[in-house]
Amino acid sequence: MSQDTTNASNDLGWDPTDPHGINPHDDAHEGHFVADWKMQISVLVILLAFTVLTVGFYNLEQWMETAFEITLPKWINIVGAMTIATIKAILVAAFFMQLKYDKALNTFVMLFCLFCVALFLGFSMIDLGSRHLVDPERAPSIVPGGTGVGLNAASADKDFSLILSPKVNTGGSNIVLYARLHGSKEKPGLLYYREKGDEASFWKKFYSGHAAGRDTLDEHNFYEQLGFATHDATSDANASHPRHGLTPGLFSDVDPAASSSADSQAESQDDGH
Repeated sequence: MSQDTTNASNDLGWDPTDPHGINPHDDAHEGHFVADWKMQISVLVILLAFTVLTVGFYNLEQWMETAFEITLPKWINIVGAMTIATIKAILVAAFFMQLKYDKALNTFVMLFCLFCVALFLGFSMIDLGSRHLVDPERAPSIVPGGTGVGLNAASADKDFSLILSPKVNTGGSNIVLYARLHGSKEKPGLLYYREKGDEASFWKKFYSGHAAGRDTLDEHNFYEQLGFATHDATSDANASHPRHGLTPGLFSDVDPAASSSADSQAESQDDGH
């Protein structure tokens, strides 16, 4: 007895002959939604219009500050730019990513991911905005480290309204050597000790924790004068001292392993005698 499987379906309404039939995009025609080209062009035009609006909003701010000689609060720029960006993101997600025509679960997953990002950024903003309550010295704007931005720029104007980053003029020298020379408010540098005529005290403190070799700025060789040159520079469990140059015997005609074995045998023979 034959069985008609043309319209076979299970309890969930899934048709094995039409695996895409479970997609409830269109009641009239079960299947994947195909966006109309007119709709895509319309969304594209709207996105381009919002892009032009973003540039216009920025230029409007600049014109108002110049024409009326005022300084607009930063939140105006943030609110305006983020509002336009949010609308553009919704249009892209709804139409180009087809979340508008897809299951609500996909939209929920995307919104949950955005919520997690907002939660992370929110706690970071709370931290950066309340550090002055714990330590007043940390109130100025936080700057990224390790980028070297502004190291060779002129000092910042105290009357300038925006603090982009602390400006330090190193004169083209290495930032590490510059910091060692000039120091800071809490820890004076080498120039301070030279003016006092007590350079030996600086190098004594320096070499006490950095006795791997003579420093470039040590012009009078306090490394040897203070007795740090006699320190054992071999690596141990507490400190690692680099070794420079080629390994002895690495490129010699004699096999280093064989030479080492011969030396070991000679030492054992000497011990036997």
